[in-house]
Amino acid sequence: MKRIFLIAVSIFLTVSLLAQNIKIEKPTSKKGNTFAIVIDNTTFSKTQSQVYAYRDALQKEGLSTYIISGDWESPMQVREELKKLYKKSKNFEGIVLIGDIPVAMVRNAQHMTTAFKMDEEKFPMNESSVGSDRFYDDLNLEFEFIARDTVDTDFFYYNLKTDCAQHLNPTYYSGRIKYPKMLGGDKYEAIARFLEKAVAAKENPEVLDNIVTFAGHGYNSDCLITWMDESITVEENFPFLKNSSRNFKQLNFRHEDYMKYRLFDELQRPDVDAIFFNEHGSIDKQHISEFPAKETPQDYAEKYRHGWGWNKGPYDILKAELNKRKKAGATEAELAEFEKNLKDTLKRDFHVTDKFFEAWDKEQKMTAEERKEAQAKAKKEKNEIIITLEDLKPIATQPYFVMFNACYNGSFHRPGSIGAYYIFGKGRTVAIQGNTVNVLQDRWTYEDVGIISLGARVGEYNRLVATLEGHIVGDPTFHFNSKGETFRGEIAANANNVSYWKSKLLDKYAPVQSVALRKLVELKAITPAELLQTMKESTFGTVRMECLKLLSRSGDNDAFVEALTIAIKDNYEVVRRMAASLIGRNGDPRLSDALISEYVNFPEQKRVHYNSSNDFFTMRDKELLEAVEKAKPSMTYLNNDEVVADVVKEIKKNTKRREATVKEIMDKNEKLSDRVSAIRMTRNYNMHEAIPQFLTLLADKENPLVIRLNMAEALGWYIYSYRKQEIIDGFNKILKEQAQELDPKLKAEMVQTINRLK
Repeated sequence: MKRIFLIAVSIFLTVSLLAQNIKIEKPTSKKGNTFAIVIDNTTFSKTQSQVYAYRDALQKEGLSTYIISGDWESPMQVREELKKLYKKSKNFEGIVLIGDIPVAMVRNAQHMTTAFKMDEEKFPMNESSVGSDRFYDDLNLEFEFIARDTVDTDFFYYNLKTDCAQHLNPTYYSGRIKYPKMLGGDKYEAIARFLEKAVAAKENPEVLDNIVTFAGHGYNSDCLITWMDESITVEENFPFLKNSSRNFKQLNFRHEDYMKYRLFDELQRPDVDAIFFNEHGSIDKQHISEFPAKETPQDYAEKYRHGWGWNKGPYDILKAELNKRKKAGATEAELAEFEKNLKDTLKRDFHVTDKFFEAWDKEQKMTAEERKEAQAKAKKEKNEIIITLEDLKPIATQPYFVMFNACYNGSFHRPGSIGAYYIFGKGRTVAIQGNTVNVLQDRWTYEDVGIISLGARVGEYNRLVATLEGHIVGDPTFHFNSKGETFRGEIAANANNVSYWKSKLLDKYAPVQSVALRKLVELKAITPAELLQTMKESTFGTVRMECLKLLSRSGDNDAFVEALTIAIKDNYEVVRRMAASLIGRNGDPRLSDALISEYVNFPEQKRVHYNSSNDFFTMRDKELLEAVEKAKPSMTYLNNDEVVADVVKEIKKNTKRREATVKEIMDKNEKLSDRVSAIRMTRNYNMHEAIPQFLTLLADKENPLVIRLNMAEALGWYIYSYRKQEIIDGFNKILKEQAQELDPKLKAEMVQTINRLK
């Protein structure tokens, strides 16, 4: 059911209501960069001594700190105060939002997330919007107010304006200290205790020389090469680690039957400074394994019955199909006949015998009591392979910093948030990085994280890797001891200093080099050719990855194509994996040879292989098939012709699917919902060769508005396409020729897409 929202609140009121209750306390020290504590009046009154102690600790570290308190009535009210402070401050570095600061729920901005693509028309606003503090820390963005939620009253819904910046570039960093309701107790006492913990962490900061990483089940296709190459990232990002199994534990869900208990040991080990979770997640759970990691025949049989990953097993298929027919009103006799026939099909397809279905048959004959007991047992077993909120309550987590490369674990605005349970727990954890919605598996997990080894604040790091969903929950000013190699506050202090950043291009630390490259691109002080040369020469895999990322948005397609051709063969798996994904997003036929060579010769790279196979749908088949023939001499299989035949079959299958999809999109006789669904699919799988047809569809006034709107939005996802200029030119032509008759919504969507592609 759609929720009811209170819309009758003017933008004027959201900015000015109760402005007289806003109080700004100036810093008592004017040294260093500027920082702001934003807090609500009630929380401030109940935690005043702790807030002042926190401010004093920040100023001792060189952050000139304001305290802004108020009876906040809307996010826009807070934002306006921050804008005013930013304009008059020197080297404004960041903010922390403490207590009941309103939550901005952002819409019309899914392109700023890594993976979130929920239909905003079909789903309730509280589910299809992204809780995001980019509303507060990225002043380049502009928003229009929609509504205040009448149930979750601290939720305020905003659309990203179509004619403002469409790429994230936070003006400063931010962090959230918000107590999760489900943890219970007095939230003000809890916030006070947390601030005391944050101050204590600043007194004698630890060197980041002990870390744990964890790879959960089903992440990155469970690719062992991806997991093994994590050590390259760790070595380059964390230079102070000692060569000891105690100083760097690289854990994997395969290591034990019930890995969560091993993780509890690591989370409570006093010498662990940081832990990095790479796993699936939800708001209130960490998904450690899908099954126990046992490898007995019985365990494999159970996995096979119910499937694995995204693949349904025979039992689940049987259950789903029978339920469909029950709902359709099938008789008992019809159901029995259907079950028999489907079992025969499944036995053939899954290569199993009647014995395989004995457990199924037994389950169907269970009494209500037996079924209840079985469900309770299954629930207990499931709880053995996930970390829940109840698990975390008694645990005193020791790592100061925890990264959740997982969906939803950073949902600070929800009453039961995994990340918030960590920071408000009994241990030392003072900052986590997590996501408020789902997150892409193939994101560059450890991008720029190494600067925290060099004393940078975790907020500074998070600002560099900004997504709409990615947040610091806890103290964004937390930092480690840098052994004299400090990089703390340097980004804000040297924001426009070209000579400083050029001097850092040869820094001995890879993370500093990467930041320098990023800043020089922002300051337009380095060319694509220079980035390409750096990529060719750098001995650091993370620096080469930074160059590839920067070249992807440089506007120089020739340089980008050359970079991808090199990157797909890089000795660092992350570079290869990202290149495989970007090749399909770019679509240039010149990339076919490099793509096919990697695909046919290195199938053991499961995630690279997976991304490459997706490229078959988006790339032109003519060049791909030619590339297969060119690759034959380098292949080392016992039967090369058989492998070639399989690859050719896969390419032709994807070509057929692509052509069918384009036909469905263009055919006005097709069902409207099917056309819309096909158009939305092209956001993930860019069909570069169909761009002229898509522009024709967009210009066609006979097409329904919903079709034109969805096509205009979908083409905004072609940011890496070698033909994106055609989209921009085509949109401008339509805007000019149909200026007087274009629907305002369609015009706004087209303007937004142009801004996204620039």
